[in-house]
Amino acid sequence: MGLVLCIIGIVLAVFVPTFVRRVRINKISEASELLQEMSDRAAAYYATSWANGKRFCLPQGAGPTPAEPTVDSATVDFAAEEHSGHENWQALGFQPDRPVRYSYSFLPSRHGCDLVADGDGGSVSFRAEGDLDGDGVRSVFERRAAIDGTGLRQADTLHIHRRIE
Repeated sequence: MGLVLCIIGIVLAVFVPTFVRRVRINKISEASELLQEMSDRAAAYYATSWANGKRFCLPQGAGPTPAEPTVDSATVDFAAEEHSGHENWQALGFQPDRPVRYSYSFLPSRHGCDLVADGDGGSVSFRAEGDLDGDGVRSVFERRAAIDGTGLRQADTLHIHRRIE
């Protein structure tokens, strides 16, 4: 009996940390994947939008949506009127197809059309904030893009502050 308990203890000592690490990686991959989707949708909007004969448009900022991140994932309708910038989420077509744990924000330094007319198009930040363990300390993930006449030039870097808080 002692040998069986010893073997069970060894197996748990090896597999429990691996399982916990996989769960954390799964939780943080949500932010990375959805920020990339948000960035792609904003780039498509920028490249194809027109208003009053002008192109290169971006809507105003949106979020954070939901207003507070959750420990457990929750289904959120980003286009619902109770969310900040709901019409801008709708314009971008950003609606996660799964429950989310993070609050998402779309933060252009400028909005409107003809954003490159004066040569300085500005930039856009795409941000996810989460509190995965409910301790009040948030992880922040941010992807950035520069606005110019050829489109949104996305940075390859995903900026992370407190990846696993």
